[in-house]
Amino acid sequence: MGTRPGRGRIARAMTALMTVGLLAAACEDATGPETLSSLTIAPTTQTVAVGETVQFSAAGARAGIDVTNLEGEVWSVAGGGTVGDSGLFTAGTTPGTSTITVTCGGLTATATVVVTAGPLATITVTPNPATMEIGATQQFTAVGHDAGGNPVDIDATWSVVDGGGTIDAGTGLFTAGNTTGTFENTVTATQGSISGTATVVVTAGPLATITVTPDPAILVTNEEQQFTAVGLDAGGNPVEIDATWSVVDGGGNIDADTGRFTAGTTIGTYSNTVTATQGTISGTATVIVTAGPLVSITVTPDPATLQPDETQRFRADGVDVDGNVVELVPVWSVENGGGTINSSTGRFTAGSTLGTFNNTVVATQGSLSGNATVIVEMAVLATITVEPDPASVQTGAQQTFTAVGRDSDGDIVPITPVWSTTNPPGTINSSTGVFTAGNTTGTFNDAVTATDGAISGSATVTVTAAPPPAPGSDFAILANSTVTCTEGVITGEIGTFLNAPGVSIVTSCPNSGIEEGTPDAVDAYNDFLTTYDTLEATACDVVLTGTLAGVTLAPGVYCFDAAATLTGVLTLNGPSNGVWLIKAGTLSPGSLSGTDFEVVMAGSANRCNVTWWSQGAATMTDSDLKGNVLAGADITLTRETFGGNAWAKGDVTVTETAVTGCS
Repeated sequence: MGTRPGRGRIARAMTALMTVGLLAAACEDATGPETLSSLTIAPTTQTVAVGETVQFSAAGARAGIDVTNLEGEVWSVAGGGTVGDSGLFTAGTTPGTSTITVTCGGLTATATVVVTAGPLATITVTPNPATMEIGATQQFTAVGHDAGGNPVDIDATWSVVDGGGTIDAGTGLFTAGNTTGTFENTVTATQGSISGTATVVVTAGPLATITVTPDPAILVTNEEQQFTAVGLDAGGNPVEIDATWSVVDGGGNIDADTGRFTAGTTIGTYSNTVTATQGTISGTATVIVTAGPLVSITVTPDPATLQPDETQRFRADGVDVDGNVVELVPVWSVENGGGTINSSTGRFTAGSTLGTFNNTVVATQGSLSGNATVIVEMAVLATITVEPDPASVQTGAQQTFTAVGRDSDGDIVPITPVWSTTNPPGTINSSTGVFTAGNTTGTFNDAVTATDGAISGSATVTVTAAPPPAPGSDFAILANSTVTCTEGVITGEIGTFLNAPGVSIVTSCPNSGIEEGTPDAVDAYNDFLTTYDTLEATACDVVLTGTLAGVTLAPGVYCFDAAATLTGVLTLNGPSNGVWLIKAGTLSPGSLSGTDFEVVMAGSANRCNVTWWSQGAATMTDSDLKGNVLAGADITLTRETFGGNAWAKGDVTVTETAVTGCS
């Protein structure tokens, strides 16, 4: 037979079932025989955000038996939040710590809830609004809150979204720009998808400049002008000012409060004269005062005394009421005879009728006129002046004299002089005034005379000996030992004094012959040395300075007391037998040099009668030199057109130069 459960086990099972029922009832009646021995709560600790919920549960034990289906337990909360009958806890809106308590059958159990702030809901930026001057800085701050307004730690990124300046993206330090205005919600702090903004109001900075208008102001005398002054900060933004006005450089006067200016009576340009000042800052404007309306015209000369057919340029001057000159463009006319006039230029031509013509020349502009009287009469020659006076002429050379006749008032009278001279100065053409000096040197007072009728004038003549010209020679180039020629052409022979080791003539230039130390070359070189010494001792007529650019020289002896540095164009004007000697370094050691220098021969002057004497070296570059060069050292000709002989105590170097000698 199988075993059947005993009555004991069945009894124990029934007892257990009854015990459960008794435990459930025990929370309502803790004094019964089925009282719980312990009470627990789960979970015991919990962290939630504000507004979130946590479900708590209670469990008990009795005589080693766990009971989880309690009924009638009592829930409570301390420290914030709410708890329902079922143990459902709802966090409040304030972060903090709450204690959850459950009571059952005289027993209690507790749990702890930590309530934290909720997720970031808003960002507040301060200050808002922020008002600052251009260029100023402002530190902005950003505070995060959850939906309940509880602070939330943030690390915002800063930006400017609507202008007004710039901001440091990490620190929130804002720098105002140069444009004034209200920039709504421009400073922005952002974390994730949440942003907060602040408005910036940028105001003008301190006054930096004042601008006065109009500038310039062009006014006639006594005219008024209202000036205005505008203040600006460093960024060019308007700054309200109340300037004080003044005039610092003349031109008129101004009302110190209103800026109303009245031009004076003296015309001119008054630079930066109108001044507007506030504090230490000023602005200025220029005033140009012009003449007022024309009130009178004066014609000069008045009277004008003329010979028949003589011309006279009349002038018309207009003035305003204050005597200031008014620019005129008059119309000219002749009203009372005496001649004719060009209506535009005012050039009058006297007629053949003698007499006084009152107020006959008229200048008209608009409704105003001015006039002058013309007297037409035959001029009486009173004096004759002969020029040049004195004149210095070389023996055998020519000089053209001129004569000017004047009446007792100093006005020019046309003359046809007869020329004469006395020996021994020379001879003169009686019609042309061309004088030819004789061979006797000296100073001859009043030697040349011009005569018209009973009136004569005269001039003194000094006849000087012409300097010896450089001797002619077949040698266009002479040097002591070395001649070098590259890419040139030499018309004439090349020679050296020496013919020994180290002596050389190196040339790729066409020439008429080369002689090194030959008898002809030695003789020519010795002639050169003799002439050099003779010319060194020749006295100077004139001491020169400058570059000779634009100068014209007649035959004579001209000296530079030291070095001669030449540029520009020199004209040598004279007869075919005229002789020129130009010396460099006569009183102190010097040399002759030229760059972009040109010599022009005028009249019938002969280039081979021109001598350039140099105490030291002679160096010519990019020039057109005419005449013989006698140098006490080396001669260097570079990119030159040279018409003459080049003789040197040293060496001669010719580069890219055409040399045409004087034989």
